[in-house]
Amino acid sequence: GPDFGYVHKEPLFEAAASLDSFGNVEVSPPVCVAGKEYPLGRILIGSSFPASGGRRMTRLVRDFLCAQRVQAPVELYSDWLAVGNVNEFVTFVPTSDKKRFRMLLASPAACYRLFREKQKEGQGEATMFKGKGTAPGYSGTDTKRVTINKVLSNEALAQQNQYVQRCIDWNRDILKKELGVLEEDIIDLPALFKLDKHGKAVPYFPNMVTMTVLGRTLGIPKPFGPVAGGECCLERRIRALLEPLGLCCRFLEDVSSYHGSLGEVHCGTGVQRRPFAFKWWHFTP
Repeated sequence: GPDFGYVHKEPLFEAAASLDSFGNVEVSPPVCVAGKEYPLGRILIGSSFPASGGRRMTRLVRDFLCAQRVQAPVELYSDWLAVGNVNEFVTFVPTSDKKRFRMLLASPAACYRLFREKQKEGQGEATMFKGKGTAPGYSGTDTKRVTINKVLSNEALAQQNQYVQRCIDWNRDILKKELGVLEEDIIDLPALFKLDKHGKAVPYFPNMVTMTVLGRTLGIPKPFGPVAGGECCLERRIRALLEPLGLCCRFLEDVSSYHGSLGEVHCGTGVQRRPFAFKWWHFTP
């Protein structure tokens, strides 16, 4: 159509994999790093741990993205995930302050802190997944009666999430360095994962970081977390973190549509953005 173009790249000698999905190609907001301006942001792609021999994005696509230079790609570590896309652990939301954005990271540590806090308040028997029966989207979890106490007493799950947190912390350090963000620019969103039979991480409940950002309105996967006092404590915590920034949180039920197939809202939606006012195609690095 008018004013629309696309590029078709087809690898001849490599097989495409889930890391070639475009949930594995994100872009940061405009940033300034060590005095260098990136007015179009920086591309973020997921890869394997250095020297691990794991999955990587097809070289054809990586080379194409790196050749653009203007958005200087940052390679992150995402091979620890079953799907392996960067949008499963990082996203950005707009703010009206000087920084103009916050970086959101999935955080098992934040989830465990929240659950321990609720347990101390006497809400340890608050039940998760209410109304979802034994939905297969919960990665084999017994959803008949999952409580905060059961989650906190599951030592295997705790060890798996300590590993996941280390993987995310590795990326946290890279993102702080390559995007020039400070700790105060980062918000940790509660998340839990469990490892599949291949040792790759899948979300334990719908992953709220994998949201769709529509201006200041956020379409967030409904987590079906522990309900205490008639309210999901995960939803309450997310609102407390994001609404003071002028953001509107809308929780969307995506278990049968996306989560059950290891995706979330972001994976099945597209957003048409308003282009920059300046002629960005004339910009030189």
